[in-house]
Amino acid sequence: MNAVDEVRQVLGGLDPACTAPPCDDSRRGQVLARILSEGRRAGTARRAVSRRRFVLAAVGAVVVAVAGGGVAVELYRQPEPAYAATPVMLTYGPPATAEPASTRLRRLAAVAAQQPMPPRPAGTVEHLESTNWFLNSSISGGRTVSAVVPQQWRSWRTDDNAGRMIQKDLPPIFRSDADRGQWKKWGGRAESSEEVHDYAAGEFYSGFRGAVPTDAAALRGWLRAGTSAPQAPVQYLEDAAQLAGVRLLNPAQRAAVLTLLADLPGITVTGTVTDRAGRTGEAFSITTDAHGLPAQYTVIVDPRSGALLGYEEVLTTTAGKLNVTIPAVITYRSYLIAEYAAAPR
Repeated sequence: MNAVDEVRQVLGGLDPACTAPPCDDSRRGQVLARILSEGRRAGTARRAVSRRRFVLAAVGAVVVAVAGGGVAVELYRQPEPAYAATPVMLTYGPPATAEPASTRLRRLAAVAAQQPMPPRPAGTVEHLESTNWFLNSSISGGRTVSAVVPQQWRSWRTDDNAGRMIQKDLPPIFRSDADRGQWKKWGGRAESSEEVHDYAAGEFYSGFRGAVPTDAAALRGWLRAGTSAPQAPVQYLEDAAQLAGVRLLNPAQRAAVLTLLADLPGITVTGTVTDRAGRTGEAFSITTDAHGLPAQYTVIVDPRSGALLGYEEVLTTTAGKLNVTIPAVITYRSYLIAEYAAAPR
């Protein structure tokens, strides 16, 4: 296996996203400030990130573009090792109960099913927002230049699958002025940018069309409709998290997602946790090498509503050619708003 293949396997396949309770602009600002302050307190060893997958892998700077969000790593053949900064690890406490993951997730599914339907004023559409961050690293000659790039994602979707998606990249955060200068010298972006995409009817996120099933078995087939069979059960966890980030899920649909997760082989209870937005949740994980290197894939669930609050991926035992210190958080996203709102004009 060459370096390009290994990086592709490690980073391939993940674009998680989830729903969460509403919050205002002030709350979103507080979340982002907490994320970035945690990264700065961690010094040179850890950085808070979210991921957009764009990988430059050696030898000869071969470009590999992988769909979804992720880590960007630029690898060159050099004899000296270089270690990239990685995000601060979340701290997981004791589980909320002694129940196995399958039982606990079913209880949380029951909680989700009992929630009231979200109010929908006339003329409104599905509106979702998340705060994300990812790590970009360039490694050359034993030196690593890293930047934490915070993102804000907003989307509006109509019933006929039209809509708008806005991705705003905020200025990257560097470990030093020297890193910033080298980053810019190598052609990296150091300013804010924003992309706005408008979609005609039927075009908004075409992977998940039509009504989301409220039965776990039907949801399982619906998630994989028109795609190849999943490599491993973790793919369903990734699909479910991705779904919740682009579709506003009602209580019955959230319950179906949690029931689907409960049925996945290998899912375990990770523990209770305060997520990067300061919310309390229960974490459930699958550890697998299905994407190339052993990693732990974790979803965080709000025990009061059954909503998904966040997602992260952590390399657990080896980094391969990625040159990060194990354990290493590869991605994290925090999902803040899932509501009906007026479409932007």
